[in-house]
Amino acid sequence: MRGSFFLAIAAAAAAFLIATYWDPARAGGQQSQAAAWPDDGIDRTALDNGTSACTDFYQHACGGFMAAHPATAERPVISRVQSKFEADLNRDLIRLFDEPSTRASELGRLKTFFASCRSGHANDAATVKRWLARIDAATDRATIQQAIRDLASIGVNAFLSYGGRPDRTDPNRYRGEIHSATLWADPGPVQEAFQSAGLSESDARRDAAAVAEIVEALRKHRVDRWDAANAENPASIDQLRQLAPAFEWTPYLAQAGADPLQRINVTSPAYLRALDHELRTRSPADLRAYLRWAFLFSLRGELPAPYNAAFSHLSPDLRAEIYDTNSRCRDATVRAMGVEFSRQYATRILGTPARDSAKQLSETIKDAIVDSLAGDDWLSAEARRATADKLRRTDLKIGFPDVWPAVGHYRLRHDRFLENVLAARRFEQKREWGRVGQARSRTDWEMKVDPWVGEGMAAARLVIPNGFPDAFTNSLIMTAAFLSTPRFVEGAPPEWNYATYGTVFAHEFVHVAQLHMFGPTGLDEELWTPADEQAANTRGQCVIQQANDYHPLPGVSLPGSEQFDENVADYGGVRLAYEALRRTLGTRIDQTDETGTSPAQRFFYRYAQNNCVSQSEASLRQSIERDGHAPPAFRVNAPLSNMPEFSRAFSCPAGAAMARPAANQCRVW
Repeated sequence: MRGSFFLAIAAAAAAFLIATYWDPARAGGQQSQAAAWPDDGIDRTALDNGTSACTDFYQHACGGFMAAHPATAERPVISRVQSKFEADLNRDLIRLFDEPSTRASELGRLKTFFASCRSGHANDAATVKRWLARIDAATDRATIQQAIRDLASIGVNAFLSYGGRPDRTDPNRYRGEIHSATLWADPGPVQEAFQSAGLSESDARRDAAAVAEIVEALRKHRVDRWDAANAENPASIDQLRQLAPAFEWTPYLAQAGADPLQRINVTSPAYLRALDHELRTRSPADLRAYLRWAFLFSLRGELPAPYNAAFSHLSPDLRAEIYDTNSRCRDATVRAMGVEFSRQYATRILGTPARDSAKQLSETIKDAIVDSLAGDDWLSAEARRATADKLRRTDLKIGFPDVWPAVGHYRLRHDRFLENVLAARRFEQKREWGRVGQARSRTDWEMKVDPWVGEGMAAARLVIPNGFPDAFTNSLIMTAAFLSTPRFVEGAPPEWNYATYGTVFAHEFVHVAQLHMFGPTGLDEELWTPADEQAANTRGQCVIQQANDYHPLPGVSLPGSEQFDENVADYGGVRLAYEALRRTLGTRIDQTDETGTSPAQRFFYRYAQNNCVSQSEASLRQSIERDGHAPPAFRVNAPLSNMPEFSRAFSCPAGAAMARPAANQCRVW
């Protein structure tokens, strides 16, 4: 398969601009008829009525929003939906933290942590300097190794990471696994970070160059842990010593509590050999520079001024919020106390009714996707049977769990923010180490997930709106935040939620189907033959060509092959969510009602407006080069132009841009 379809949908960086189409007072009680709602759920202020729906539906549905909220250098991406969510979340947090609580209660501990972030960083600079001094005190091989272990204790995995990961040979246990560190080091930000740490410009430039060289030497040997053909390399401690004798394995693994007799999976033996070369040939000064960078980069977002300023120009997938105090402290709380924060958010703000409604809607889409396989005759009969069996057995983790992971009870101080952060990281690192050899259940929520803003246990980042498959458990996760307005509106007409929540759920469920190399329990088990995979690729050429033919900027076309998997999921997600809605509404889906619109029209409008984004040209160019997802305009127009249902809903004439001829319509799922 092309590209990587294991990444979650990244939440767009957003300004706090409040959309006007939703009134929270309407959120109570189930209502089944659109006429019971005062409006049709379409944001009229976002429309560009000068553009025909049949010519460019994205511009028609979102042009007004983009014109009213132009992107700037400071805010290069403004998402209509994410902006609304962020504003509501900040409002809800104020309400949550106003509730009475004791200091020792979970809510009280969250208040203490959050307050320590908001109160400033008067004591944090001293904490940073102490850690940097510890690194700078490493002047020989032995003290460099000690610094590596010290950093690992606070979750700064400088050269490699060790922890409990799902065992690909046994679905009922976690195994120990060694993986490469996060390898990113653009010399510009590295130099800026070093200068903020007190180095002279010349010393910072020299050390930044050394860091970039080390990263480049190691990165070429990194293997994706999803790569079953190359990432499965069980090794004993003696074999680890042979791969990288310059790394002090015995004290490192003893600190992590590893059983010295237990074999450990190594995702890339070549990486360890390259690491050994760097540890043997680099000077202590170069290695100190790398450790200094690992510390600063890992704690971006939590560092005090002026350190954080060095990270203000990173790409959205790496950048932490540092300017808005509420958002910065909220994200820091996600990273440090994610289980506690997610539980309070899910139970006090979201509630179980929204989760139950979303579960019910999700099941209808799951059924539609399974049933649709019968018509996918490009797959062999055996592949259809095996894929349908896997999809039926996919565990849906919707909203939040009933059983939450354990939390820590480390000391928190209202005036020691960074020390609170480090205490939380120590707890989380011990949790990660302690999972090795433990029992594992497909139905628990304890898996490592991204994006970085919520890295950690899955239950530790449920306040980040996201949906993603977990191949190792054959699960699909939709976080609690995705069940809040405006992505999910409890009690609204069904087309509202099928268009927003439902299309994303279906998108992710298509990814589950694409993960044909994993069986129904999450073990490595190929469900397709090479002929089936070739048939999928052949069918997908239409999707690739449609992207290649799209030019979001003059002289710039989309990389159809690189975005193939996400585009396929977009196409299938919209179609299958619509099919599930059609089953729910029957013929009523095309009937205009008291609102002046039909459920079909409302579905397509809300789908498009869920993707309204104002984006600077520089940001758009960057996303085309780096993002596996297509730009929002293509994610709306391309799938809908392949759907006869869209053309029928808006009476598009033959030859219209949004009505591709039947012979040219693309569909994989």
